[in-house]
Amino acid sequence: MTETHQACAAVPASANTALVLPAELTIYTVGELHPQWVTWLSEIAAPGAVGVAQVQAGAVDVVDAAGVQLLLSLQRALAAKGRRYRITGTSIALAAGCAGLGLSGWLQAQSAEAIA
Repeated sequence: MTETHQACAAVPASANTALVLPAELTIYTVGELHPQWVTWLSEIAAPGAVGVAQVQAGAVDVVDAAGVQLLLSLQRALAAKGRRYRITGTSIALAAGCAGLGLSGWLQAQSAEAIA
């Protein structure tokens, strides 16, 4: 059985660029995504960076607990640097994945509507 996994788009080039989540946010892609997200985190949390970081989640169509864990880890890492993020365009798949893990309230608290 052959599986195809879609990785994250290129790492954003500036601290003002949103992190665009890939279509697949699963255990099969987190190993590839983690170093890309660490690079984005170092750019977005650079000295002088202000405001709320943007995470675009509209493209996510497959998510599992490992993918949600990576999002939670990103939130914690940003908080350690005095920053937070806003999730925009939450896909149905991401909402369902968070609901299945009992994290609907967390997702809602991170959404653009809750922070605006």
